[in-house]
Amino acid sequence: MKRSSIISLAALIVVAAALTAVFLLLKNKENKPPAEEQVKYFTVKTVDAAGVDKLVLKSDLYEGVFTKQGEEWFNDQDLLNQSVIAQFPDLLLSNLRAMAKIEDPASDAEYGLDKPSAVLEAYKGGERVVKIELGDKVPTKEYYYCRFDDSTAIYTVSDNYARILLRERAYYVSKVSLPSIAGIKNITEVILEGELFPEFHAAKNRENPYDYSGAGVFPWYFTKPYRAQWEADVVGGNWMDQLETYLTIYTEEVRTVYPDEFARYGLTNPAATLTVRYESESRTEKREYVLEIGNQDPETGNYYAAVRGMNVLLVMKESNVKRMCEVDVFGTTYHALFYPGIREFSKVIVTAGDFTQVFTHETIGGEDVYALDGVTVTNQEALSWTQMVVSLKATAFEPSETPAEEPILTIVVEPANPQKLNRIETRIFRGENGTDIVERLGVCDCTMDSRSVDAFIQAISGS
Repeated sequence: MKRSSIISLAALIVVAAALTAVFLLLKNKENKPPAEEQVKYFTVKTVDAAGVDKLVLKSDLYEGVFTKQGEEWFNDQDLLNQSVIAQFPDLLLSNLRAMAKIEDPASDAEYGLDKPSAVLEAYKGGERVVKIELGDKVPTKEYYYCRFDDSTAIYTVSDNYARILLRERAYYVSKVSLPSIAGIKNITEVILEGELFPEFHAAKNRENPYDYSGAGVFPWYFTKPYRAQWEADVVGGNWMDQLETYLTIYTEEVRTVYPDEFARYGLTNPAATLTVRYESESRTEKREYVLEIGNQDPETGNYYAAVRGMNVLLVMKESNVKRMCEVDVFGTTYHALFYPGIREFSKVIVTAGDFTQVFTHETIGGEDVYALDGVTVTNQEALSWTQMVVSLKATAFEPSETPAEEPILTIVVEPANPQKLNRIETRIFRGENGTDIVERLGVCDCTMDSRSVDAFIQAISGS
């Protein structure tokens, strides 16, 4: 090939490569999206957002007056979502900015400001610090027309204004969620205090040292009004039925009130205070609610109440309040002196005057061996003997001092596992009018029928 032809071919290749590069560059530029428009904001007005203590909102979707007391916002009708209302001063009023200002606008109707979709007025100590009127959305962008303080000028602002001002009631309002417990197994303690109803205290201890059942049947016991603990009636179910009333707080009405208004309803010094403590399902979290009971409405009989820590007024039926608070403690008590799980004892000593009988239990070669006064008895005979002990039941809650005379019957229980269970001594003294006085854990809180005591003594002594 001639030298001139080679040079011409090389030149064509270079030109073709250059054209290809230009084509690819133009093609890439065509496919590349345009750079985002850089929006420039400017401040319309500066206000002391932290000092704002009243907000008046009127929109097509919601109207409300919010007033600040302390660190919280309040409304006459609704319990407010504090984090949402805080957006007014924190996000909006502290950042009153716009993108453009229309100095010589057309009529208000052109911008939707003849009938604004939302109007916000903010006050500090009674003085209005700003008024914001939100108009129509700008047709081609995510902006809105807006006016400040009744001026003639109109601004375009970001849609953040609409996100805060133009929302339905549910956005601003916090749903009232009263305490709710999954089940009675989660409840661990109930305390009632005050003058309206008899006080009581019930506690749950899965390691109750006076639960001789051997199966954890008696984790619940009362320490008030008793002066020493007495087990609750879990066997008969009476106390478990009572626990059901604490799972949910039933109300006729829930009202929002300002903190200084609770005194009107007798809730500054409640007539009764009910504390219910409970656990999460996993038992890893301790929780509680405190229900305070105030005045009674003379017309309806309903009680005014409040859950401590919630700025809402509860209106509760008298019957519901009484179910929770007016508790017959003795009626929900396990009346037997103790539950005789025979394998839990090493020794039970019964003394009636000069008569003494000793029931023993020991494990020999993996077998349970029972004896009465040293004479081995069968498992069935041992069980029958303990069933007589169950017949010794308190019949009334009648606190008294321990009598000076000698008891007519004494029962001492020595547990098989003293690291798990405590020794207990019960003494019974002859009383008056067919009732005997029961001393249990060192105090006389209850009485029992003299006939059952006499029948027990006769049965074990054979006289």
